[in-house]
Amino acid sequence: MKAILYKGRNQLELGELPTPSPAAGEVLLKVHDCGICGSDLHAVQFGLGLKPDCVLGHEFCGEIAAVGREVRGFETGERVAVLPFASCGECEHCRRGQGYHCAKMKALGLGPLPGAYAEYVACSAASLLKLPDRLNSRQGALVEPLSVGLHAVKRPHLQPGTPCVVMGAGPVGLAVLLWCKAMGADPVVVSEIAPGRRELAQKLGASAVVNPREYNPAAKVRDLCGRLPQVIFECIGVKSTMSEAVGLVDKCGQVVVVGVCMEPDQIMPLQWIFKEVTVHFALAYSRADFEETIAALATSKIDADSMVTDIIGLEQVPATFAALSRPTTQAKVLIEFPH
Repeated sequence: MKAILYKGRNQLELGELPTPSPAAGEVLLKVHDCGICGSDLHAVQFGLGLKPDCVLGHEFCGEIAAVGREVRGFETGERVAVLPFASCGECEHCRRGQGYHCAKMKALGLGPLPGAYAEYVACSAASLLKLPDRLNSRQGALVEPLSVGLHAVKRPHLQPGTPCVVMGAGPVGLAVLLWCKAMGADPVVVSEIAPGRRELAQKLGASAVVNPREYNPAAKVRDLCGRLPQVIFECIGVKSTMSEAVGLVDKCGQVVVVGVCMEPDQIMPLQWIFKEVTVHFALAYSRADFEETIAALATSKIDADSMVTDIIGLEQVPATFAALSRPTTQAKVLIEFPH
């Protein structure tokens, strides 16, 4: 089968690998669509312990091509989304639905288990969620990034009418925006420097979109509702954005850190203390988040189709990674396979 192979930092190549066979408890998926995630970009840029010839890709859906022994409830031809990790299912974290914190967790597409930058991928049947017929495969590949946004929006126990700022209109910021609107937050102001992404945030329902180099997003919230933002979602993940977030939020407000900063950063604790700010960090998602996302897409509670800005073939992945180092109009880029 064809696959994109990691060869070293900032090196990806199109290559050939044997098509895997599903082990007991596994299914073999023919991949339909797989998203490129910021975590993939970080992994390729920094290495993060990846071994040569490993296969990335964890935002995907596909069609069951073969079923391994001891698998029940799934048949060939069914389309599924996949929780991209395997955990023990028995520890305290797993019992709380936090399998991503399991000490025995193995990540699919970001570590020891091969991912979906390939024509086929083997997955644990315990990680599968069936997709309703009304969802197409592109929407199926959005379930994972949308679940990241849902998990983040659940952290501050958002209430209807809560004024919010979303810092960054990349895929994660757009997912957070969609869920903020779905849960009744108002207004939701998006802060983004890239013009193309500002346009996309407006299209997806932001109350207002500002270039933070030209206008303070907290002041825009105050213009719209008469008070400062109560929740800031930091979805950029670069040095200094946490400090910017605390500068925007109202006293006794909340900051949710969703962006992944890959270098040391500094904050001034006094600033956080004087405001009595609560800070949350958000990682991954639970199976329940996946189920809620699938239901929201199927009932049109959220419409995320416009998040997809680019559809590429597998052979275009190396060049696309280079282009995404300086994004302009791109949001969610999907690798699409013939199906």
